[in-house]
Amino acid sequence: MEQKHGGNIENIAEKYNIHKENIIDFSVNINFVGPPPDVYSRLKNELESITRYPEVDSKTLKKKLANKYGFEKDNYIIGNGAVELIYILVKVLKPKQSLVYAPTFSEYEKALRTVYSQINYHYLKRGNKFKLDIEELKADLTDEIDLFFLCNPNNPTGDFISKEEVKQILKHNEKHNIFTIIDEAFVDFLDRNISAISLLKKYDKIFILRSLTKFFAIPGLRLGFGIGKQGIIDKMNGFKDPWNVNILAQKAGEIILNQDEYIKLTKKAIYKEKLFLYQELKKIEKIEVYYPNANYIFIDLKNSGYNSTAVYEKLAKKGILIRNCRNYRGLDDNYIRIAVKSREDNKKLLNRLKSFLIINN
Repeated sequence: MEQKHGGNIENIAEKYNIHKENIIDFSVNINFVGPPPDVYSRLKNELESITRYPEVDSKTLKKKLANKYGFEKDNYIIGNGAVELIYILVKVLKPKQSLVYAPTFSEYEKALRTVYSQINYHYLKRGNKFKLDIEELKADLTDEIDLFFLCNPNNPTGDFISKEEVKQILKHNEKHNIFTIIDEAFVDFLDRNISAISLLKKYDKIFILRSLTKFFAIPGLRLGFGIGKQGIIDKMNGFKDPWNVNILAQKAGEIILNQDEYIKLTKKAIYKEKLFLYQELKKIEKIEVYYPNANYIFIDLKNSGYNSTAVYEKLAKKGILIRNCRNYRGLDDNYIRIAVKSREDNKKLLNRLKSFLIINN
């Protein structure tokens, strides 16, 4: 199956002869506010540190994470992005059989294939707006399954389940000896707390993944972390490079954990813009717009007269990049995903979409 992600600015720039600086990228779900100002100013003062090796195992950052989220520093592992930790953990667990639902983040499936796991799929239904039905899911979580991936909120649909529903899954999985990996890469964008971090106290076969690159807008630095039982963390450390995170990413992580005012202002700005973008998109007839719980919007084009590739190409020619979702397992060429950006950029996207979707209909 074709596996691609968003952010292919170079390809679009070359294909359509557009300067990269003139492309507006709605295909990646990065906080449009940008990094906290402190990151820029303080990293400039850290540039000389690149002559030194990074701190082994990012011990300082782990201490700061433990202070912020609880547990001991030995319950944490820092990754060169959260994706690195997915690949490391499946190597540790070596699941014979695994379950992922579809559509969801494609790297779970790719990582599982590296350890030759037999992958089973739980397909989310368009008729249920791709929401996760807990009882139907539990029917697929049988004794034969060793590992289950839960993306909460889900990418690309943006749907999420509550902490109580997560508990139901964990309780079921513990009975059936199933290890659960919960990916909370976009949880910081939500207006409520659904994180399962506190559930580590009660359940053993659980690992929480978090990203620091999306909310804090530092994808080029690659930084994520995981929380789990010390036994799992110790095994994961045996599979990774001791200097897997570069020194500037480590410093950025230490800086962003103390940005309470930035977090508050960012959530306010994103909520305002995602509501604006959602309401304006809803005015376009014959497309179905899913409510954006995080910082991206999932759109069904089935009745619009255009498929996802046609919409993608029409926008790309004008320097606007969106996520064509046709390569997600469980989806076809009727779906796109767009990130929430600034008001100016959102208006440009809306104007381009309306120029052919409304006229065509």
